[in-house]
Amino acid sequence: MKDKKRQLKGSDSRDAFKRCHKNLRADFYATDADLALISKSPPGTVAYLDYKRTHDYVSFAEAIQYNEWMLVAPVYIVESDDPGNGPFTIRRYLGADWKPEPPVVNWGETVSVLDWAEFEQWELALREEYQKRGGWKGCLKR
Repeated sequence: MKDKKRQLKGSDSRDAFKRCHKNLRADFYATDADLALISKSPPGTVAYLDYKRTHDYVSFAEAIQYNEWMLVAPVYIVESDDPGNGPFTIRRYLGADWKPEPPVVNWGETVSVLDWAEFEQWELALREEYQKRGGWKGCLKR
Protein backbone atom coordinates (compact mmCIF):
# COMPACT_ATOMS: atom_id res chain seq x y z
CA MET A 1 0.00 0.00 0.00
CA LYS A 2 1.29 3.43 -0.87
CA ASP A 3 2.43 5.58 2.06
CA LYS A 4 -0.05 8.31 1.15
CA LYS A 5 -2.96 5.86 1.51
CA ARG A 6 -1.64 4.56 4.84
CA GLN A 7 -2.25 7.99 6.38
CA LEU A 8 -5.93 8.16 5.38
CA LYS A 9 -8.58 8.09 8.08
CA GLY A 10 -12.30 7.47 7.80
CA SER A 11 -14.27 10.01 5.83
CA ASP A 12 -16.19 12.64 7.79
CA SER A 13 -18.70 12.85 4.94
CA ARG A 14 -19.29 9.09 5.01
CA ASP A 15 -19.85 9.25 8.76
CA ALA A 16 -22.28 12.17 8.32
CA PHE A 17 -24.15 10.23 5.62
CA LYS A 18 -24.48 7.19 7.91
CA ARG A 19 -25.69 9.38 10.82
CA CYS A 20 -28.32 11.01 8.60
CA HIS A 21 -29.50 7.62 7.36
CA LYS A 22 -30.33 6.74 10.98
CA ASN A 23 -32.95 9.54 10.89
CA LEU A 24 -34.95 7.79 8.17
CA ARG A 25 -37.70 5.28 8.89
CA ALA A 26 -37.08 3.00 11.85
CA ASP A 27 -37.46 -0.09 9.64
CA PHE A 28 -34.68 0.97 7.25
CA TYR A 29 -32.03 -1.29 8.79
CA ALA A 30 -28.39 -1.00 7.76
CA THR A 31 -24.91 -2.20 8.61
CA ASP A 32 -21.44 -1.92 7.13
CA ALA A 33 -18.16 -3.77 6.98
CA ASP A 34 -15.36 -2.38 9.06
CA LEU A 35 -12.78 -3.86 6.72
CA ALA A 36 -12.84 -6.11 3.66
CA LEU A 37 -9.49 -7.77 2.91
CA ILE A 38 -8.91 -7.76 -0.84
CA SER A 39 -6.48 -9.67 -3.03
CA LYS A 40 -5.13 -8.64 -6.42
CA SER A 41 -4.00 -12.14 -7.32
CA PRO A 42 -6.30 -13.88 -7.58
CA PRO A 43 -8.71 -10.93 -7.50
CA GLY A 44 -11.38 -11.22 -4.83
CA THR A 45 -12.37 -10.87 -1.21
CA VAL A 46 -10.05 -12.65 1.21
CA ALA A 47 -12.22 -11.98 4.28
CA TYR A 48 -14.62 -9.58 5.93
CA LEU A 49 -13.53 -8.21 9.29
CA ASP A 50 -15.74 -6.47 11.81
CA TYR A 51 -14.27 -4.83 14.89
CA LYS A 52 -16.01 -4.98 18.25
CA ARG A 53 -15.13 -4.12 21.82
CA THR A 54 -14.93 -7.19 24.04
CA HIS A 55 -18.48 -6.95 25.40
CA ASP A 56 -20.21 -5.98 22.15
CA TYR A 57 -22.48 -8.46 20.44
CA VAL A 58 -23.52 -9.19 16.87
CA SER A 59 -26.71 -7.29 16.02
CA PHE A 60 -29.54 -8.83 14.00
CA ALA A 61 -28.67 -6.62 11.00
CA GLU A 62 -25.04 -7.72 11.18
CA ALA A 63 -26.08 -11.38 11.48
CA ILE A 64 -28.21 -11.12 8.34
CA GLN A 65 -25.34 -9.43 6.46
CA TYR A 66 -22.63 -11.76 7.78
CA ASN A 67 -24.75 -14.78 6.78
CA GLU A 68 -24.65 -13.50 3.20
CA TRP A 69 -20.99 -12.48 3.26
CA MET A 70 -19.85 -15.88 4.51
CA LEU A 71 -21.04 -17.38 1.22
CA VAL A 72 -18.34 -15.32 -0.53
CA ALA A 73 -15.48 -15.16 1.99
CA PRO A 74 -14.85 -15.93 5.65
CA VAL A 75 -16.15 -13.46 8.22
CA TYR A 76 -14.12 -12.69 11.34
CA ILE A 77 -15.00 -10.62 14.36
CA VAL A 78 -11.94 -8.88 15.78
CA GLU A 79 -12.39 -8.00 19.46
CA SER A 80 -10.26 -5.65 21.51
CA ASP A 81 -10.65 -2.75 23.90
CA ASP A 82 -7.42 -1.21 22.59
CA PRO A 83 -7.55 -1.12 18.76
CA GLY A 84 -4.26 0.78 18.52
CA ASN A 85 -2.23 -1.85 20.34
CA GLY A 86 -4.14 -5.06 21.08
CA PRO A 87 -4.35 -7.71 22.28
CA PHE A 88 -6.93 -8.98 19.80
CA THR A 89 -9.26 -11.96 19.84
CA ILE A 90 -10.19 -13.05 16.32
CA ARG A 91 -13.29 -15.23 16.05
CA ARG A 92 -14.53 -16.91 12.88
CA TYR A 93 -18.22 -16.31 12.32
CA LEU A 94 -20.00 -19.43 11.02
CA GLY A 95 -23.57 -18.21 10.89
CA ALA A 96 -26.29 -17.06 13.25
CA ASP A 97 -29.98 -17.19 13.98
CA TRP A 98 -30.71 -13.47 13.71
CA LYS A 99 -34.22 -13.62 15.24
CA PRO A 100 -33.41 -13.70 18.98
CA GLU A 101 -32.07 -10.52 20.59
CA PRO A 102 -29.13 -10.72 20.63
CA PRO A 103 -28.71 -13.25 17.82
CA VAL A 104 -27.41 -16.74 18.59
CA VAL A 105 -24.03 -17.00 16.84
CA ASN A 106 -22.21 -20.14 15.78
CA TRP A 107 -18.50 -19.46 16.30
CA GLY A 108 -15.61 -21.27 14.67
CA GLU A 109 -11.95 -21.07 15.53
CA THR A 110 -10.77 -18.40 17.95
CA VAL A 111 -7.26 -16.97 17.74
CA SER A 112 -5.65 -14.61 20.23
CA VAL A 113 -2.87 -12.29 19.08
CA LEU A 114 -0.95 -9.92 21.32
CA ASP A 115 -0.36 -6.98 19.01
CA TRP A 116 -0.34 -5.71 15.45
CA ALA A 117 2.79 -7.69 14.58
CA GLU A 118 1.01 -10.94 15.46
CA PHE A 119 -2.15 -9.73 13.72
CA GLU A 120 -0.07 -9.23 10.57
CA GLN A 121 1.15 -12.83 10.77
CA TRP A 122 -2.43 -14.11 11.19
CA GLU A 123 -3.58 -12.08 8.18
CA LEU A 124 -0.59 -13.24 6.12
CA ALA A 125 -1.49 -16.89 6.76
CA LEU A 126 -5.11 -16.21 5.73
CA ARG A 127 -4.00 -14.46 2.54
CA GLU A 128 -1.56 -17.27 1.72
CA GLU A 129 -4.36 -19.84 2.08
CA TYR A 130 -6.57 -17.76 -0.22
CA GLN A 131 -3.78 -17.49 -2.80
CA LYS A 132 -2.86 -21.18 -2.55
CA ARG A 133 -6.47 -22.11 -3.33
CA GLY A 134 -6.73 -19.62 -6.17
CA GLY A 135 -9.53 -17.85 -4.30
CA TRP A 136 -12.32 -19.31 -2.23
CA LYS A 137 -14.54 -20.22 -5.20
CA GLY A 138 -17.44 -20.95 -2.84
CA CYS A 139 -15.33 -23.58 -1.07
CA LEU A 140 -14.60 -22.27 2.40
CA LYS A 141 -13.07 -24.38 5.14
CA ARG A 142 -14.99 -24.27 8.40
